[in-house]
Amino acid sequence: MLQFVMLLLLLPNSLDAHFPKPCTTDEALNTKTCCPEWEGSPCGVRAGRGECDSYNKIQTTDYIDYRENWPFHFYDSLCRCHGNFDGFDCGLCKHGFKGHHCNITHTTERKEIHSLTEEEKTKFFNYLEYSKTNISSKYSILTSNDTSKESTLKFINASLYDVYIWMHYYAAKPLKGTGRNVAHEGPAFPFWHRMFLLFFEREVREMTSDDSFFIPYWNWTKSDHCDICNNDYFGESDATGLISPQSQFSKWKPICDKDNNSLGIICIQDLKENSILRNPGGNPTFNTLPTSGDVQRTIEVSNYDMAEYNKSVKHSFRNILEGYDVPQDFRQLNSAMHNLVHHYFNGTMTGLPTAVNDPIFMVHHSFVDKILEEWMDAHPDATYPENSDTIPEGQKADDFMVPFFPLVQNKYFMDHTITFGYKYADDDY
Repeated sequence: MLQFVMLLLLLPNSLDAHFPKPCTTDEALNTKTCCPEWEGSPCGVRAGRGECDSYNKIQTTDYIDYRENWPFHFYDSLCRCHGNFDGFDCGLCKHGFKGHHCNITHTTERKEIHSLTEEEKTKFFNYLEYSKTNISSKYSILTSNDTSKESTLKFINASLYDVYIWMHYYAAKPLKGTGRNVAHEGPAFPFWHRMFLLFFEREVREMTSDDSFFIPYWNWTKSDHCDICNNDYFGESDATGLISPQSQFSKWKPICDKDNNSLGIICIQDLKENSILRNPGGNPTFNTLPTSGDVQRTIEVSNYDMAEYNKSVKHSFRNILEGYDVPQDFRQLNSAMHNLVHHYFNGTMTGLPTAVNDPIFMVHHSFVDKILEEWMDAHPDATYPENSDTIPEGQKADDFMVPFFPLVQNKYFMDHTITFGYKYADDDY
């Protein structure tokens, strides 16, 4: 164990994240160009990895909120990577590939968290700690008082895990004038979060030079309580919701302001809430977890999503999975599936934009992604909804996912996990 910790201390602080620092300079912002060099040329063009491409033909200047029409408020020239190359500078490989030339296929298996070996569990939690406590020397996050005013932009340093929190926060807060966001309550919901998990997995692998890292999933149907809320996993909590001092997560400080309805993007360390809070089952309105029957009924729904593509639609797999279409049965639930799990924790996990502050978020969403994969197996002809004015801003099939670099469309991830270099193990614990 001591040798493992010493290895972590020797690892470089080269973390991938949002807003590459080369793209936050005055020159980059004034020229609207985000084409960082890779081995001496923009986007690795001399190595044939990519090119600095102009997106002028599809940009617009009619912005209400600068998260709209991502990322063309900030940049109109960005790296477009060739073949299996990926990353904001085309210096990485697409998900599912590795090697200097990105021509070696690479597949990992996400296990149920209780099925991890002791070595895998130790590595997972140590890598989480390292990602939370080491500042990136290459990347920044954006802070702003108002996402409709360019003059309030400021870039600050952050650790990889805090960047991860920020990305969800940035995407989950409502756009000005709509009450909708780009990652929830619409067809992009499961695919945005699929990309979100893949982003973190890949960046931890880069950070640790360990391409075996994966995010396990937590099958919350196997128990009637949170069986990972103990000091062997994510920490037990007391009556006030504070995590046990015996858990590493008792020292984690949340970032990002919980004022969910403002246009501010405020992710700093000196917030009023200075600890993760968790009181699983403590709210009598949400004191249960979804069942295996709920999962099976969700998978049986044939329609992926339907107009009006919001939280009110019925008989939509996406809306049932997300948890807004609630089953009417003896339980008298007020939310279901994905949403019910968030509400069940009655603490940090319950606040939508800032829920990622609690690392249980990722193992929860890994299981949500597994359910998505099982649904796609059961409905092989399903497609992403065609572009329509009824689909919220940022969630149309051809919209680019906010806030990812390089650009990737929502419809890209409507494919099987093996395409992106991973699969799910059966949960036979």
